[in-house]
Order: sequence, then structure tokens, then C-alpha cells
Amino acid sequence: MHRRADVDVISEENNEQIRKLDPLRLDDELRVLPTLNMAADVPALVRVLRDALPSEESIAAFTTTECLAAMRDLGMYLGSLQRHGVSAFEAVGGATRSFQLLAGRTRMIPRDTVYHYTSWNPVGDRERLYTGHPMERSLIDAVRTCVPNLARAVDIGRSLLDMDPAASTHADRMASLASHIAVADTVMSGIRVNVTPEFFARVLRPFYEDVRVAGRVYMGPAAAHIPIFLIDLLLWASDRGSPEYLQFCTEVSAQTLPQWQERYTEWASMPSITSRVVAALQHPGASSPDGHVESSARSLRRALQTLTSFRGKHLVMARRAYHEELRLYELGSGGGSVGLLEEILALTRRNSAMLHATAAQRVQLP
Repeated sequence: MHRRADVDVISEENNEQIRKLDPLRLDDELRVLPTLNMAADVPALVRVLRDALPSEESIAAFTTTECLAAMRDLGMYLGSLQRHGVSAFEAVGGATRSFQLLAGRTRMIPRDTVYHYTSWNPVGDRERLYTGHPMERSLIDAVRTCVPNLARAVDIGRSLLDMDPAASTHADRMASLASHIAVADTVMSGIRVNVTPEFFARVLRPFYEDVRVAGRVYMGPAAAHIPIFLIDLLLWASDRGSPEYLQFCTEVSAQTLPQWQERYTEWASMPSITSRVVAALQHPGASSPDGHVESSARSLRRALQTLTSFRGKHLVMARRAYHEELRLYELGSGGGSVGLLEEILALTRRNSAMLHATAAQRVQLP
């Protein structure tokens, strides 16, 4: 009988519990991982991974949180070997089976994700790092900081779907959602200061390469897989996104947490909050003495403006990191192109402007 743990929600309590764990006893080995990567010491990387692989019996005895911590640590060697041109699943016998078993216990993909690399990564001298560079630490800490706020935004967004845009609480919750995603925008400002595009493109990006497990390709632990895409889907993209962006959301949803995969399935086929608010504004009886619909529209527009600011900063960094003179790869670590980022930004701005125009027209009606 497996000992279960509630890890479906990114909470500080769950995060801290996973960070403390070292089920494979790799703390000492992981401290020297940056040195092995600097030396491109593939034989040593293979040795550590082979020796660390847990048996089927060990995995069955792990708690869910121990499985997540084990995947986190094994994933550091998986990404390191891939960066040096070696498939861990070809170099280490039994690796495929261990990764698949850990994935089955956690209901996630059979490799590490952005949550393993950031939210569940220990802080301080036990932090798992590919390079050991301060800029890598800054990037991990930035994502670690914003993901809990995005998780809260997703929770608030779920409650909005059962709420009338003309209700007074709708505007309040939209304002709260906007404040939580604003943290991601603030964090992106810090990344622009603390992580150079050159370092990301040339040094860190190669560790986030795709891997093939049992014939299927899985993306690396990219920051693009945090639930911003899910918030986009909720607020505007489910019925106002481009085919390219919706396909990207489909691909990224597989990389995320089990409960967010469920949200994706629900939200992909539902009218967006923008469509719901616009419909309420255009309804003849929408306006009320309290102005709740108009207030909801203003709060929603603030959320879209926050996303626009975040996307704009991300685009500036991506253009530099993937400029033809600097880039090593055509696509970003999350699987998207600079062109897709430009399209997402344009669509977000367009929906924000449309919402503003609809609200302004509503105010002018007799």
C-alpha cells in the first residue's frame, strides 16, 4: 500500500517538505555536479546515475513526495548527460524503468519538470545546480518565487467560471487574480537584471534539451511551463487564441502538474472570461447602479495589461537570447519560437483593447 501525500497543489508547506528530502542520498554527489559538467566528465555522470537508480521495490516504498525528490535529483543527471550529447536511457541500463515508475507514482511525465528544478529544489548549499553560477541560482529563485502566486491565480480563476460577471465578488476576485500574476511580471523584471541572455542561451539552455523516453519526446524543465499559459487560456485564449498558441498550450499542459492538466482539459473548451465579460457588457440589462459589470471589465483589463507587461519583457529577452548570432537553438526551452511570443503578446493586447472599447461603448449607451 503506497503512502500517499497531497502534492497536487503548489503550497509552501508541500514545497518545503520535498526540498528537505534526499531519498537517493545524493546531496554530496550533487554538490560536485557543476564541476563534472564543467569538465564534461560523462563517465562520472553515468556512474553516479547508474549507482543512484532506485529499485522497483524502493520506489514502491517511497512516499509521493520522496518520488518527486528522487525524480528531481535523477533529472539533474539526465539533463547534464543530454547537454553533453549522451542519452541517459541508452547509457544506463534500467534508467527507463526507474523514470517510468517514478512518473507513475506522481502522475507526471517520466522526467523532471520546471517544478522539480525550481519549486522543489532545496535552497542554500543543497541547491541542485547544473553550473553553480549565480545567474542559474537567480533564475531558479525567480521561478520558485512566482509559481505559488500563479497557483493561487489559477485557483481564483476556477472560482470565476461559476460566477456571474455582474456579481460584486467577480470584480473583487479578478482584482485579486491580477495582483497574483503581477508577481510574475515583477520577477521577470528581476530576471532581466540578474540573468543575461548570453548566459541563458549559451550556458544554461543546453541543459534543458528534450529527451526521448521509450520512443516519446519530453521537453526539459523550462520556465515557459509555469501556469501562465493556463491563465491565458482562462482569461482569453480558449476561444480567442490562435491555432498555433492553442497547440502550444496542448503540448505544455502535459509538462505540468496533474491538477493543472485537469484544468487545461476543462478550460480549453469553455468560453474565456473575456468573452463572458464582453457578453455581459453587451447585454441590454448588464449595467446596474453599482456598476459591477463595468468593474469586472476594469479588473479583467488590469489582468490583461499585467500579462502584456510580462510578455513584453519576456519577448525582449527571448529576442536577444535567440538572435541568430547568439542562439544555439531555433526554439525556446519551452518549445515556442520568438514568433509565437510576438503573436501571444499581440493577441493579449488586442483582447485588452477590445475589452476597453466594449466597456467604453457600454458607458455611452443611453
